Amino acid sequence: MARIAIPTKEQAPVKSQPILENYDKVLGTIPNFFAMISQSPDALKAIADMHATLGKSLGHKTRERIHVMTAEVNGCSYCLTAHSYLGAKLMGLTAEDLELNRSGHSTDPKADAALTFAYKVAKSRGHIEDADFDAVRAAGFSDAEIVDIVAETAFSFITNLFNNTFKTERDSLFQPALTVRAAA
Repeated sequence: MARIAIPTKEQAPVKSQPILENYDKVLGTIPNFFAMISQSPDALKAIADMHATLGKSLGHKTRERIHVMTAEVNGCSYCLTAHSYLGAKLMGLTAEDLELNRSGHSTDPKADAALTFAYKVAKSRGHIEDADFDAVRAAGFSDAEIVDIVAETAFSFITNLFNNTFKTERDSLFQPALTVRAAA
């Protein structure tokens, strides 16, 4: 059970309602995560702005892959379930790829390089080796794209932290629920 209430759009602060309406329009629903943080219009706006802005150079599929990986690393079942669903339904990622994403890999070679790097960044909290940086650059990622990989990973950490802290209830749309294998 969630530690704080998950308001409806109508129960949310007035400043939060337009942002929630946008998620409802785009996704056909308001995920519990966004409804929950809507209690703080500032937090909701910051998260929504980051969500809309980050990682465009990486493409939507790689962004979802990073979110799946980071959710696994941080033990966030809510995000793992949501991003696995979104990756499959909206991005067309295969079950095989999503399973690989959880451990920082992909069936797509370029995405694999991004995920391998992001996984090392996530697991080490950014304390990577020069060889890790050299490998992602050798895979064809520009410095700007490498910044985007780290930014997307950091953004995932933020959402994982919220959902783990508040024990956000999973949305029925995102069932069946996945469980995290190892939260270390």
